[in-house]
Order: sequence, then C-alpha cells, then structure tokens
Amino acid sequence: MKYPKLFEPANIGSMTLKNRIVLSPLHANFTVCDKYTDRFVKYYEERAKGGAGLIITAHIKAEKDIDPYPKTFGYPIFDSAAEIKYFTDLTETVHKYGTKIAIELSPGTGRIADEPLPDKRPVGPSEIPLLTMPDVKTRELTKDEIKQLVKSYGKAAGLAKAAGFDAIYVHFLAYLGDQFLSSCWNHRQDEYGGSLENRMRFLLECIESVRANVGDDFPLIVGIALDHGFAGGRELEETIEIAKRLEPLNIGALHLRRGSYDAMSLLIPTPYVKDGIAVDYAYEVKKAVNIPIIVDGKLPNAAYCEKLLEEGKTDFVGIARQFVTDPYWPKKAKAGKEDDILPCIRCVQCINRVFFSKSSACSVNPQFGREFEGPLPKTKEPKQVLVAGAGPAGMTVAKFLAERGHSVILAEKSGELGGHLIEAAVPAYKKETAAYLRWLKKQVEENPNVDIRLNTEVTPEFVSSVRPDAVVVCTGSAPYVPAVPGIDRSNVKLATNLLVNYKDEEVGDKIVIVGAGLVGCETALFLKEQGKKDITLVDMLPEVAQDVIYLARLSLLEKLQEEQINSRTGLKLKEIIPEGIIVENEKGETQTINADTVIIATGLTSDNKLYENLKDETEEIYAIGDCISPRKFIDAVQEAYAIAKII
Repeated sequence: MKYPKLFEPANIGSMTLKNRIVLSPLHANFTVCDKYTDRFVKYYEERAKGGAGLIITAHIKAEKDIDPYPKTFGYPIFDSAAEIKYFTDLTETVHKYGTKIAIELSPGTGRIADEPLPDKRPVGPSEIPLLTMPDVKTRELTKDEIKQLVKSYGKAAGLAKAAGFDAIYVHFLAYLGDQFLSSCWNHRQDEYGGSLENRMRFLLECIESVRANVGDDFPLIVGIALDHGFAGGRELEETIEIAKRLEPLNIGALHLRRGSYDAMSLLIPTPYVKDGIAVDYAYEVKKAVNIPIIVDGKLPNAAYCEKLLEEGKTDFVGIARQFVTDPYWPKKAKAGKEDDILPCIRCVQCINRVFFSKSSACSVNPQFGREFEGPLPKTKEPKQVLVAGAGPAGMTVAKFLAERGHSVILAEKSGELGGHLIEAAVPAYKKETAAYLRWLKKQVEENPNVDIRLNTEVTPEFVSSVRPDAVVVCTGSAPYVPAVPGIDRSNVKLATNLLVNYKDEEVGDKIVIVGAGLVGCETALFLKEQGKKDITLVDMLPEVAQDVIYLARLSLLEKLQEEQINSRTGLKLKEIIPEGIIVENEKGETQTINADTVIIATGLTSDNKLYENLKDETEEIYAIGDCISPRKFIDAVQEAYAIAKII
C-alpha cells in the first residue's frame, strides 16, 4: 500500500476513522428551500465511495429566529425533529462505505449577514459593520438572546446525534462564533466581552450545551482560525492560548485554518499562495496541546500529506477542492495511480459561484454536482464525431464522447494538444494547471475511441472527405492585436507566445505589458519568476485584473503588490516606438512610457470562421468554448460535457 501513514486508521475521540483523510467543509449551495436534497446526498456519497475517512458537512445552522442570515446561501437549519429524516438519508448513505460524518454546526452568522430584512436587523456580539455592507451594522445581542442561541445550539447537536452523525463540528471560524472570540469584533462590556476568558464564554457555553444533549463521550471537533490575516485581527499566539483552554474539555480534534472572509487568500488559497499555507501555524498549536489536529489549506497531493503526517506536523489532513475535482483521489493514491487523479487548478470557481448565489460548479470536473444524474450513459447509436480543435473544450468533449461509445476524430491544426492551456500552465505557480493539462492529454491519448490528428486543419473540404455524423467546433480564440503604429516592431511580443517560447535574451530589463487582465497579470508574475524586476502593467480600464473572478482577483492583486509590479491605468495605447509606448489618458493627453520590451496582452478574439462556414452545410454541428466568445476554462468544460451528453 502506498502512503501507509495517510491510510492508517486513527481516532478522533471515541470515533475511529479508516484513514486520516478528512473532507473539509465546502458549501456547494445544492440545497432547496434550505434543505439537503438528493443532489447534495449524492455529492457526499461519491466522496465516501471514493475513500474519505471523515466527511465534515457544509455549514448547518442551529436556529433561524434570532439570526436568520444569510438568506442567499441556502444553509440548512436543524432546529426541529422534523429535519431528522433529511439528515438521516445523508448519514445512512455515507455509512455504507465505512466513512464517518460530522455535522458542521454553526450558532449564527453575525456580520456575514446578507440582504438585511426590513424588520430583522442582523445581530452580532457587538455593533459592528457587515462584511459586504459596511454601512449596515449589526445589533448587539442581549444576554437573553445569547442564552437562547446556546440552548438552540445544544438542541441541534442532540438532533444531529439522533440523525446518525458521528461527531459535532463546533463551527467557530469566521461566523458569529469567531466574532465572539475576537477582540476586533467583540467590543462587549459584560461577561461575554473584554478578556479572552470572557470572549471564550460563548464557545464554552455552546460546548457545555452540546455535552448536555449528546453526552460526554460523543466526539467534538472545534473549528477555529489560526489567525485572521489582517491588521487588528487575531494572531497565532492568542489562538494557541484558546487551544490550551480547550484542552481540558475532552475535545476530539481541532480543525485549523488560516484567514477569514477579510483575508480570503488565506482561507481559500489560490495559485498565487504557497502550498500548505496553514501548516507551520497549525504545528505551533499542535506542539502546545495534546489535542489531535486537522490542518487545512492547499495541501497539493498525497505525497505532501504523507510527509506532513510522517513528520508529525499534523494528525489528519483536511481537503475540500481536490474532492470536488476527483472524489476518488484517495483510492487512486492508495493504489499508486496518481497520474489518474484529476487535479484541482485552484481557480476557486466552485466557491466564487456560491458567493454569487449560484450552485457550485467545477472548471475541470463537469460531473461535480451532477452525481445524482448517475454515470454518463452509453450511447445506443454510436456515431463518428469530428472535433475541430484540441484545447480544453475539444479534449473534454472528445473524452466524454469516447466514453459514451462514439468514435472521435480529434483534429488540431497545431502540432500540440492543449490550446490556451499550454501557455496558462507555463508559470511555476500554475503547476496545478500544468498537471491538469497532462491529465487531459492522457485521457484522449489513451482512449482507443479517439483518433488524434495533429497538424490537421479542419476545413469544409476536410469535413467532406471525412463525412462525420456530427461535428463539434472548438476552434477557440486568438490573441487580439491592436492596430496601432509600431505594432510589428522587433521589441514587441505577444504574451501568449512569450509564455511558451520565453528566451531571456529577447526580453529587456525594462518591460511594459499592455493589457492588465488575467493574461497580462500572470505574464508579469511569470517574468518576475525569470528575474525581471522592472515591469509595468498598462491598461485603458480604471483598475487591473478586471476580468478575473472576485475571489481570485483579491489574491492576484495581493501577489502583484507583493512582487512590486507597477501598474498604470486609464491609459490607451496609441503607438509603439523604439523607446517604449505612447499612451493617451482620458483627457486626450499623451505621454511616453519607456520600455525595452513591449508585451501585448490585450485579450482574445473568437475564431468562429469554421463554424460559420459549416453551419448551413452540416446537419449536426455544435460550437463550444472560446469560438463562441472568449471566456474561462469552466465555460469550455461545462459546454463540452453538455454537448457530449446529447450527441
């Protein structure tokens, strides 16, 4: 067996797990009317089947009367025996595979409230601004209300035990519980505020209430932040003290993460954040107490997790997004089949979508969230399908069409599979994207139903010669090149070409990148990796990285600042000269920005010529991905899966 430490049985209190792999909480927003549906149950079932030792559910609230928020995320509420049947379906399903399950139970939301109701002001430990609406402040909870929250919390824990949960996860990170613990948010003047002893009172009373309803031996896991990641927030030293004060309370484990919703790049790490962002901090807690710990935060693979366990840095590994991309990664890792694991590219689309009130979805695994649909059905009428273009859309649709039993010709006019994934995977910090590209190529190269034809441009004549039953056009997009004087000078490089064919001697020391979207910003970070120091991003928009999704953008901006990459916004490119570029501001004033090398990253333009030429001549034809309009990987992959299902 590979990774013996990772796959050895271990205990959290009286609960024995078959391995040390924990599915960390990740809310996918698959609820309906704030209840777990079959969609959510099947999502968890697939992860249990895939080898998770312990599943921690997403956020579940203990009550809705005092703190009814948030209203848009669909968090279930476990406040009555009527809810037991919904949760029993979940626990019984998970238990079939020898996996244990803990309920992430929250006492409230506090300043993370959304869309305030006109007659129900959000509440908190103190009067503090809401995270997303700082002009709105919470109302300070009364002591009677706190007592009611504590009582409701214990009652919900008792109901959870009755529903078959194996442990209670006491959720005191980011939400109301954390706000009571932390002096940056808790400004109370009574016994629930001030000293650490007072600020911990709400947590200790919640634990006491849980014990009164589940018994002294029932496993409890406490989830807390190692630090908040912003000035004035809690630091590691105080978290260590909190852990010490929890030690006498028979806590089964501590689940430790860095960050808060005010420091999202620590809480939900992106490609721009180092691996194991919380490991060293969590280890300091582990050295201070005898409570087993679960560490979370960008643990890249099984080998990394095994090393952490061997070195005694943690007792369990908490992983969420790798379970999104590949629910079977534990079984594959245990069998030594790591190359078959579909890697997470850290794009944070799964979580970003939930923040904007959508169901979660994955950029690389279109079957995530569709587990309730069952396996992809085999076709009853096998066809020969021509797929034109082998970028992420083309390779994905070819993979799924072949799995359904169709015969696929995957034609790519260049000499390499990958499309824009090729340049996206170049920077060292995008190693997960590089792993995804390798995985996707493996899927089509090793499938006997896929006939790969490189250096083959699909034309109407080629289609006539092949005579396929169906055509899927995935011709993608090409870099947009602005028509300005000097664009063809020798000091001008296209960002997409530069990433793939980088040569240090062809790039000067003073660099200007025209276009500060995702490609421009990531090219700047790549050039920093190569040792370039003087890099300036220039864009006509008022801010950089405007095309980057919300959660990733915050992290990217932090990384650009950390790497001291300059930016000049509100400037339109007018001309490229030997000394650099001439730009124009909104007032029509021109200026020169000096540069040895000018890099163009002004976006992409769709290549839909083939589709336009074929659409009236081909009976069954589809277009997916960037040839419709330049977008994200998630759009290409999701569209590819949808088309593969209907052909």
